[in-house]
Amino acid sequence: MVFSALFHSQPHVPPSPFIADLERAGIAGEVITQANHPIDYELGTIAWNARCLFRPEAIVKVVDAHDVAKAVKVAAKHGVPVQARSGGHSFGNYASGGQNGALVIHLAKLSKVEYDAHTKRATIGGGALLGKVTTELDKHRVTFPHGTCAQVGIGGHATIGGQGVLSRLYGLSLDSLVEIEAVLADGSIVRANETHNSDLFWGVRGAGASLCIVTSFVFKTYPTPSEVTHYSFEYTIGGAKDLARVFLKWQDFIRTPEVFNDRYFNSLVTVKKGSVLIQGSRIGSRAELDKSAIHLHLGEGAKAKTYDVKVFDWVASVQKWSVDAVNDFGSSIPLPQYMKSLVVKQSEPLTEEAVTAWFEYIQEHAPKGAQTFFLADLEGGAINDVPSSATAYAHREALYTLCGYSIHPMLPFPDNVISYMSSALDVIRAHMKPRVWGVYPGYVDPLLPAHEWPEAYWGQNYKRLREVKTKYDPQDVFRNPQSVKPFSSKL
Repeated sequence: MVFSALFHSQPHVPPSPFIADLERAGIAGEVITQANHPIDYELGTIAWNARCLFRPEAIVKVVDAHDVAKAVKVAAKHGVPVQARSGGHSFGNYASGGQNGALVIHLAKLSKVEYDAHTKRATIGGGALLGKVTTELDKHRVTFPHGTCAQVGIGGHATIGGQGVLSRLYGLSLDSLVEIEAVLADGSIVRANETHNSDLFWGVRGAGASLCIVTSFVFKTYPTPSEVTHYSFEYTIGGAKDLARVFLKWQDFIRTPEVFNDRYFNSLVTVKKGSVLIQGSRIGSRAELDKSAIHLHLGEGAKAKTYDVKVFDWVASVQKWSVDAVNDFGSSIPLPQYMKSLVVKQSEPLTEEAVTAWFEYIQEHAPKGAQTFFLADLEGGAINDVPSSATAYAHREALYTLCGYSIHPMLPFPDNVISYMSSALDVIRAHMKPRVWGVYPGYVDPLLPAHEWPEAYWGQNYKRLREVKTKYDPQDVFRNPQSVKPFSSKL
């Protein structure tokens, strides 16, 4: 009662011309503003990364593509930036615009997952969450490569990259994409594929949030694996140099032709102060995993404290990875976070000097009161089969992606934690050949300098992306602080 009275005690303020037009646009879904639905508005502004909180001008919970089109037309008329929210897991909260005053197109009601057994294709609404995608497609014993965090939305995931357990075998999520339905900046509803609106289709596969709102995806699918064997090695012995040697041993192991060319094999390293956890999976039986002699290279041979192997069916395997992700982040509820990442290329693995200096920095400077860790996620395989210019996603030469995560239980987020995360990766860069390091666009870093993020996210594809942006969204309707800019706009 007190909460309700607090909102209703506010004086009436006439809606702005933008809100008035939005409410008259004939939208079948809900138009939510701070004035007309204060509780729903506050709930709608909750961000998975509670460090980045923004106040949208309005939130529209659409029911179909026509709702999206009507809302986008109004926003374009009034110069209001537009961004879509699928799962809302952007590290910069770009699903809420990444800034105050945006129009958020909430896609939660566009979550249908359908499968055509004849074409072996799945049609998925732009607001579907990955947990639902996994379970619905498993009813037909099919899947496609995507991540394992159940609450992540397909809308952002598949238009940024989409890394997952099957990516080394089949590529990124966007590599299985065959067609989209999208709403453009002028409110038109179009379809795009390799032959129709092919330039838009190229750009959506890596930079979708800058170009349109995807309301529906069509993916090719693959049979689900019958079993997946998970493994883990934990190391807590010795000092920074000892643990650095473990990481280097892992890096050497994944670079051997037998392992790197085994597309059924996945690996992930978690680095914390005083410990290294190497875990992963191989699609298939334990006997097939054992053929890699992983237990000799990373177990007994590296003096692991623990070595664990378990076999799961496909859905249980995905669920295990999802639970592990929740454990890594400490909770499934929104918390203040900051992360940084860099892409380590096949041709430039980290040197012994870089890794040792990095581990020593972690040992000496890891801040108290915050949860901090780094993940090295093996890539290659089918991801790297695709030329870097074939899609807007550019990082097709990666050996692994190295991501640093930090979580603090409350705001304000400590400056020393942000400084630590940046400096830890700077230590690596300082011991490597100078270059612009790539950044996986799904691990968005709002603090990247303006002169760095275009090339860091999209490499040499950024110029063509600006051309596509200028063609389909010359007025920069779909924008956030790090979206692709049309040529009519300054970088």
